[in-house]
Amino acid sequence: MSEVPKPSSAGRGVLYIAFAKFYFMFAGLVIQFRLPNILSRSAFGSFSLVSNIASMINNVLVTGTIQTVSKFSAAEPGKARQVQQAGLRMHVRLGLVIAIGFIAVAPLIAWLLHDMSKTGPLMLAGLIVAGYSFYAVFVGTANGLHQFHKQAGLDVTFATLRVAGLLGMAMAGLGVIGVIGGWVAAVGVILVAAMVWVGLPGKIAAEDRLPVKPLIKFFAGVAVYLLLFNALMFVDSILIKRLTTEHYIAHAGEMAAALDAVVPWGTKLSGYYPDPSVLADVQNGYYAAAQNLGRLAYQAIIAATFVVFPLVSRSTFTEDKETTRRYVEVTSRYSLMFAMAIGVVIAANPTDMLRLLYAEDYARFGGPALGLLALGNVAFSVFAINGTILNGAGQTRAAIISAGITLALAAIGNYIAIPYAVEDGNTLVVAAAVTGGAMVVGAILSGVLLTRKLGAFLPILSLVRIGIATGAALAVGKFLVLPAGKLMTLVEAGVVGVVFLVVLIGTRELGARDLAAIKAVRKKRAAGGGDA
Repeated sequence: MSEVPKPSSAGRGVLYIAFAKFYFMFAGLVIQFRLPNILSRSAFGSFSLVSNIASMINNVLVTGTIQTVSKFSAAEPGKARQVQQAGLRMHVRLGLVIAIGFIAVAPLIAWLLHDMSKTGPLMLAGLIVAGYSFYAVFVGTANGLHQFHKQAGLDVTFATLRVAGLLGMAMAGLGVIGVIGGWVAAVGVILVAAMVWVGLPGKIAAEDRLPVKPLIKFFAGVAVYLLLFNALMFVDSILIKRLTTEHYIAHAGEMAAALDAVVPWGTKLSGYYPDPSVLADVQNGYYAAAQNLGRLAYQAIIAATFVVFPLVSRSTFTEDKETTRRYVEVTSRYSLMFAMAIGVVIAANPTDMLRLLYAEDYARFGGPALGLLALGNVAFSVFAINGTILNGAGQTRAAIISAGITLALAAIGNYIAIPYAVEDGNTLVVAAAVTGGAMVVGAILSGVLLTRKLGAFLPILSLVRIGIATGAALAVGKFLVLPAGKLMTLVEAGVVGVVFLVVLIGTRELGARDLAAIKAVRKKRAAGGGDA
């Protein structure tokens, strides 16, 4: 008998998943805070690079599969288990093949990075790719059935397992390969947990089985967008690794001469100069620290995408244009406000914010880049929401166009700018500026396409008011002078955040209408109205 989901509130779903995403974000910060204290600078940079490359594929498989399974389950809730079985069959043909291909090309990727030591960790990461593909089917089933509590529970459990696996292996002294191995173990355990909690599809008669081809077709369309989207997240760090390594190799003689000039007379350093690939890994380590903190805004609002996707899918499936328009406007407006509240707090005092979590050298070298990345990732958050809505509404081509143009700007811009920046010692700042600028263009472009396709986006007046609040908060952060120290850094962050909120209320961007909307939702729930 087919399983039909019970009515579930979108607001309650947001709370479940928001909590899980905040927990996942916190767990990620624990990993990123602890690993630099356990691993060397180059090892942390090396792990970050391998993680970024693997995540480009992992994120495509996870998000694409969740959206595919959720899309078909939300359209026909009574066939959710048939969709789940079709999803598992899909990844026997797709996920496993991609994972094997990733392992096979690992030596080529390492060669392109000018660092063959990355071959082993990349090949091991291929097992993560395989595990994620099947795990995502179970998460997508829970999402499509609106069982957001199960999706959130899996997120929390996996976050905990990942912390234990990665940090445990690092503390055991097993290096980068051990840390990746801990990640593999966490994926294996969560896959088994998902089978138990969400459940297997059970025995389905041959005549009731759904064909795999429609799922693969939808996944392929979404996957193109997701691959472009995730490449945008990591292209700057990958190019930093390749291009800085090339620079250090080309200037190895000059670097050796500089070292000889400062060491004590008679000391023999021949054969002990830093490996160019190791120096590039150190640069990646500093940039990874800035990226991790700068992405807090994006990670915080991504919870909304897992809720809005099935809702938009359902409203467009039933041709409910007014409902779709309302979801688009509300999601865009609150996502920008929430993301900017986080981004502006970080951007107001980036070096000291990094110092809260990382050693002094991370703050000194990564701080200037963090300010740009924090604001750039606010735009990236809007871009992510826009793309999710476009995909949920079946406007995949528009999503692909916006992602492709944005990625091209980031990749070409970084490829041109980084070699010049290395000469001046501004690699991280320049990469952050180019990437952040591309993200702003992407947010604007995707917003234009969203308006054309669905007739709604962020209201212009809201954009102006949030811009005013952002400018005021940044100005306060710049001119506010407090004594040095981590406590005072937190105080300053609080002041900047309060200023942002006060200006939003003062400009009436946030106020009575929002309280009225909340009361209306509560009233509808009390009357048994279901989704609000």
